[in-house]
Amino acid sequence: MKKLQTSSELRKQYNPVEILDSIEKTYQKNIDKLRSSLAHSDSPLLKYSRSKQISLLESNSNYDNELVDDIALLLKDTVYFMTLKKKERTRVTQQMRTFYHNLLNNQLSRINFLLEDSEIGLLKIGKDPHSTHKGIKQVKEILQYVKNDLEIELEYFEIVSRAGYLSGLQVSMGQFFKTLMILGMAQKDQITLAQRLFNDFRVDWEEGDRENIKVSLQEPALSHYEALQMDIQRTYSPSISKMLSDDLLSDISGHARAMRKKMRRF
Repeated sequence: MKKLQTSSELRKQYNPVEILDSIEKTYQKNIDKLRSSLAHSDSPLLKYSRSKQISLLESNSNYDNELVDDIALLLKDTVYFMTLKKKERTRVTQQMRTFYHNLLNNQLSRINFLLEDSEIGLLKIGKDPHSTHKGIKQVKEILQYVKNDLEIELEYFEIVSRAGYLSGLQVSMGQFFKTLMILGMAQKDQITLAQRLFNDFRVDWEEGDRENIKVSLQEPALSHYEALQMDIQRTYSPSISKMLSDDLLSDISGHARAMRKKMRRF
C-alpha cells in the first residue's frame, strides 16, 4: 500500500504558506493605492455611501472612510491577483487547488482506515462481554461528521472548472460584488468601480472593457459566491446525536464552515 503523506509533508511540497504570506504582504503594500482607487473624487462608492446618511445637507467623511476600508478588506485576495501576470495567476490557482485536493484525499483516506476497522481499541477473542468501546464509538461518530464535510469539499474540487488566468479574480471578487449589490449600487456603477481598479493596478488583461468585466468577472464571481454560501449550509448534520453534546456538534460545524471558506479562496 502506498504510504500516505502527512499534512506537514503536503505543506512542504506545495508551500501554501508562502502564497498566503504574499497575499498579506501585497495587501499591506498596496492598501493606500487601493483606498485611493476606491475613494477617488468620481468614485461611485462615495455616492452610494452618502445616500445612506440621515442628513443630506452635510457630508460624513468618517462614514465614507469606514465604507472604503470595509470594501478594501473584501479585496485583499483580489489585490494580490491584480498584481500578478496572467501565467503567475494561473500557476498560483493551480498550485493551491492541487494542494487542497490532495489534502482532502489524504485526510479522507486516513479517516476511512479508522472507520472500516470495527475493533479499534478492543481485543476480541471468542465471546467477550466487553465488546463495545464507548469512547471509540464516540470518536468514530465525530469522524463520520468530519468525513462527510470533507466529501462535500472534495466534490467541489473535482467539478470546479479548470484554473485559468481569471480564476483568482473571479473567486476573490464575489463578496465584493455582492456587497455592492446590497448597497443598492447600479450595475453600471459596479462595473465603473471595478474598471477603475483594474486600470489603477494595470491588471494584465487586455479584454478589460465594461462588457467583459460583467461577463467574464462579475457574473462568475457572484456565481461562485452564491455556490459557497449554499455549500456552507450543506455542512453535514445528521440526526441528533445521543453521544455528542450540542456544543461539540456546533464546534464541528464551525470548523467545517471555516475550512470551506479557506479552501474556496482559490
